[in-house]
Amino acid sequence: MEASSLLGHDAKLVLVIMAFLLSTNITNSVAKSPYRLVANLIHHDSILSPFYNATATIADRANQSLQRSIARLSYLNAAIKMETPEDVRGLALAGTGSFLVSMSIGEPQVHQFLYMDTGSSLVWVHCIPCTGCNTDNPIFDPSLSSTYYPFPCNHDSYCAENCDHEKNWCLFSIKYEDEASAAGNFAEEKFTFSVPNEGITTASGISFGCGRKMNEPYREISGMMGLGYGEGSLAKQIGTKFSYCIGSIEDRNYMHNRLIIGNGAVLVGSWTPLVIRNALYYLRFESIKFGSDTLAINPRVFQRTPQGRRGLIIDSGTELTYLIRDAYLALRTKVEEVIGGSLTRSFDPQRPTMLCYFGRVNRDLPTFPIVEFHFREGAFLKWRKENLFETVSNTEFCLAMDTANENMSDDVSTIGAFAQQYHNIGYDLSAKRLYIRRMDCETDLVNYL
Repeated sequence: MEASSLLGHDAKLVLVIMAFLLSTNITNSVAKSPYRLVANLIHHDSILSPFYNATATIADRANQSLQRSIARLSYLNAAIKMETPEDVRGLALAGTGSFLVSMSIGEPQVHQFLYMDTGSSLVWVHCIPCTGCNTDNPIFDPSLSSTYYPFPCNHDSYCAENCDHEKNWCLFSIKYEDEASAAGNFAEEKFTFSVPNEGITTASGISFGCGRKMNEPYREISGMMGLGYGEGSLAKQIGTKFSYCIGSIEDRNYMHNRLIIGNGAVLVGSWTPLVIRNALYYLRFESIKFGSDTLAINPRVFQRTPQGRRGLIIDSGTELTYLIRDAYLALRTKVEEVIGGSLTRSFDPQRPTMLCYFGRVNRDLPTFPIVEFHFREGAFLKWRKENLFETVSNTEFCLAMDTANENMSDDVSTIGAFAQQYHNIGYDLSAKRLYIRRMDCETDLVNYL
């Protein structure tokens, strides 16, 4: 069963870790080299993806993307409500995602597909022996790996309190609100990444959750790769920097998306402060410029409330962009003014609140004003028509944005993957800065590798 078939408006895919990693020792028993890891990012619908369906239509893919985005937004709104002390490390919050990382674990290597999640701070994979593992991928057998090291009960105070004394294992347990779950032991292993024409990079001593008891619907993936702010995050384990470059999402043959972790992360362009809450990455909104006009949007509509609601999150797992109602309507109105009566509005029952038209973007919108989404200190996303519009059928396209919630004024806003296309996004977690530069991942990124 495809993951997207399990997602809907009521999906709540908030992953609550049952055993918080209160000790940083869990991730520091083996020194990590401060080098660069380079990985191939695979979009959910790519021909390289385990989810790839050659018979899926444009409408099928667009509807599945919509459902993933709706589920992700539901997860984010639930995640921001969690009251988590600032010093709690390793909080794992995760839902479905837009991109997978192709990698291998152990020695000899076992290939895996992990969801990349910038809102999660835990790495976990399926392990043998496993009860309830439901995957089409090879399952990692730690007993066959020469580089596997399980954390024992005396590893630290956390492990002493969360221990299987019979096996001498340090335990973890996580549970989704939809009853999916994973449990097993914490361990260390070697992770290997191979990118065509760029070689192989490895990192030893990576802490991860070895899943032994699973209840999950996702046959196509092997686990999660958290890149959040917690100490269990892969980004925090091998440094404090990472970056990714995203190209075309609608081109299923596009193969140039890249993830770089470590000191070699590409931190170029203008920057804006990162505000980190509950392992999520918030940005401070300044303005939206539509062509030569600055839209009349009060930046306060994006501010987080004392209760932790609202705010603006940049998220790798959401495909569409969801904006607080005031900002969304201001941008939507300008789009309607530009297109005017040149195209006929369409009503898509799958997208009752979205702005859609009959036509084809490249043919019927040969030119369109550039939209700039500005953040504090001068960083901005430069949106061309490929960032703004999604093809939803052979005869329709829609604005790749919607209101965060039609009936509420305090839901979180998210900048999704469509809006990040043709940009390199760099995270400096020590300086708490996000770097943004519009970039062709195929031709421009090589200058920084």
